[in-house]
Amino acid sequence: MPVAPTKRPAADAAPERPVEVAAFRPWLSHEDWLCRALAAGELSHRSDDGTIRILTSAAARETDVRVLSVLLRALVGRGRDDLLAEGGVDLGDRLVPLLKHEHPTIRARALAILSTLAPVRLGDQPEAYLLWWDRGRSGLALEAALVTERRVAVKGAGSTLAEGETHTFAAAAMAKYENLDRIHRYGLELVICLDSTGSMGGVIEPAKRNLITLIERLRRLAPRLRVGLVTYDDEARLRSSLTTDEKALERDFKKVFAAGGDDYEEGVDKAIAVALRQDKVAWSSKASRVIVVVGDAPPHDDDVSPMLKAVGRSRADGAFECPVRLDTISTNLGAGGDPDGLVPYFRALAAAGHGAALKLSETKDLAVELVMSAFGPTWREPIRALLAEMDAFDGAADTSHRSGG
Repeated sequence: MPVAPTKRPAADAAPERPVEVAAFRPWLSHEDWLCRALAAGELSHRSDDGTIRILTSAAARETDVRVLSVLLRALVGRGRDDLLAEGGVDLGDRLVPLLKHEHPTIRARALAILSTLAPVRLGDQPEAYLLWWDRGRSGLALEAALVTERRVAVKGAGSTLAEGETHTFAAAAMAKYENLDRIHRYGLELVICLDSTGSMGGVIEPAKRNLITLIERLRRLAPRLRVGLVTYDDEARLRSSLTTDEKALERDFKKVFAAGGDDYEEGVDKAIAVALRQDKVAWSSKASRVIVVVGDAPPHDDDVSPMLKAVGRSRADGAFECPVRLDTISTNLGAGGDPDGLVPYFRALAAAGHGAALKLSETKDLAVELVMSAFGPTWREPIRALLAEMDAFDGAADTSHRSGG
């Protein structure tokens, strides 16, 4: 859920120009698999000249099956002329061996692209494509050259740039990848500030069961991960400083029980104050730092202004290379004075922390929301899509293994 309603552009404002596809090249060759996977995911929605060429080049050198799966998904459903002109025999050379890949998703996606690339219908048996490629590769190369010549003639020779290349790389629009690079190099640190009052029982118990899943998912995306936990009612308590020890964190989390909270307002400000204390939490100086406040009740009115100022001061702390970001997750499931059902003041708190104010739809979704929050608002939906992709990818492998396929 956005921090604030989206502003409508002025009637005479020019539409925002999309980032040139060439800007994705360095991220498709980045050492971090997550950068490569998310860049491939973004290109799956693009149809600019050069997109297929860039995807084909990336697929040719990709060795991580997770990223390769996303790259192939980005190529499935493309038109044949596009695949010929920008992929051609290089694409075929990459796809044909994948028909024998051990993972069923890789095999299926390679077959789907080849079924479009082939000049005639060859059915759904990989052997037919293997036979065709052995005999028809040179014919496809000739056809690809003809398609390319025809396109050049139509477009003319007005540009000296190669397809997909531009004079500018829209650096500002690609800045979100710099955050991924920082996470890869220096780590991701997440402190969860959790309301532990009685009304939170329906959230806390599922969260206990899903904690290890949460950490495993985060560590899969960000291997250099540290997580800490603060709980609060009217007061705040540090349960765990930032740690890589997921078993210790699980033990600390299991000691949390929802209780108390007879009054409405809670000590949100006190929880944030604890989370910001270096002598308690032990933040790293270079890591990407995130605080996520999870609760169903607002802070006391008198505490709001000092709390927002404290968050602003913390972001200006020169001891850290990366300003802390603060997200809020409202768990009141339909209540709240905010038009979007957010806990009062949670939107302002997230704005002060340059984060997102989110609304939990179901208690079981907390683990997923925390994973997406860790990477920031600009990556929220791409991370959600990637998690779904990885779940399906892993599920297909498990099914194939059980069936002996």
